[in-house]
Amino acid sequence: MNESDPSIDPTAQAAPQAPRYTNFSEAFDSARQDAASMAREAAPKLKQALAGAAHDLAYGAAFGACFAACFAREIIPDGLRESLRRGANAGRDAAAKAAEAPGQPSAEMPTPA
Repeated sequence: MNESDPSIDPTAQAAPQAPRYTNFSEAFDSARQDAASMAREAAPKLKQALAGAAHDLAYGAAFGACFAACFAREIIPDGLRESLRRGANAGRDAAAKAAEAPGQPSAEMPTPA
């Protein structure tokens, strides 16, 4: 039998140990430098990810708005579209007429109770 001490293993690697500091300010400075270097490495990746997300969001919003408008234009019959247009114009005219006489209640509009 081969009797050997299991605590002495030539193939085992020593576990890395955390650095030991002599005072708090030395540890704080080391941590600040490590954090700053990691932030410098992470910033470009984060900026790229945020730019990509902003692009995708803007594209999706524009596509959704245009698709909905084009779809509505294609699906709504011409007669209904013309009626909506005339109603919108009549509403604008009524608002302009009401704005012309600010102190006078309009004859067409009921007075509030």
